[in-house]
Order: sequence, then C-alpha cells, then structure tokens
Amino acid sequence: MSDAADVIERWLDGLPDEATVERVRKGFWYVRIPGVARSWIPIEIDAGERTVKLTSHVIIEPEERVEEVYVLLLRHNHAATGTTFSIDGREGVICLVGRIPVEELNEERLDEMVGQIVQETEQTFRSILQIGFGSRLKKR
Repeated sequence: MSDAADVIERWLDGLPDEATVERVRKGFWYVRIPGVARSWIPIEIDAGERTVKLTSHVIIEPEERVEEVYVLLLRHNHAATGTTFSIDGREGVICLVGRIPVEELNEERLDEMVGQIVQETEQTFRSILQIGFGSRLKKR
C-alpha cells in the first residue's frame, strides 16, 4: 500500500488551493473538490491491498419520485465508464464509486477517475434535485 499511498500523496500535492484534503487514517483520505452544480464534491480515497476505491457521496436519498431518480442513475450507469452510481446501504445516500487496481495506479489514472466523478456529479446533480426534491425546491 505504501506505493499506492505515495502516488496518492503526489497527486494530492498537485490539487488546486481551493481543494481541501484530510488524511483520516493510514491509506484513507477525504478530499473536497470545488464544483459548479454542487459547490463541493466530496471524495473518499481508500487505498486497499488490491484496489484504490474512490467514493463520492453525491446526495441524500430522494424524498419523492424515487423510482425516477434511480432510473436516471441506472441509465447513466449504462453509458458510464470507470464510475458507477450506487446506494450506500446505511443511509440510502446516492454515491459515485470508482476503483483502480493498485498495479494500474498512477497520478494520471487517479486524476482521470476523480475527473470522471466530478463530471458525473456536475451532469446529474441538478436533475436529481429536480426529480427527487422538487417539492422542497418549489417552497423556496
């Protein structure tokens, strides 16, 4: 894991000043990347023995039209490469997840995966809000 940790640390050093990084424990980092549709995109980077897993908690469980939100995400998964939407079993949080085999990990590959997470979040966040939280948005 030390090789993976070294690659991740070098990549983190190259992030823009606006991004925040916290090393939570050995082999686990919490990063926040500035976004547009969503002001901050949180990404957990977890370096395991065989893979580096990236998880971004995109949004809480939808309050309404849940099936429509999940259909949107499944259709998005069908066309996606590298990252997929999932549901965190504990709280129903909608996540984006990507995995990189440790033997394929380098700064460029890590940057591509984070870029995909940011892009997928930017492309879907407002649609998820409008479908899954439309009533709440109309009250504002």
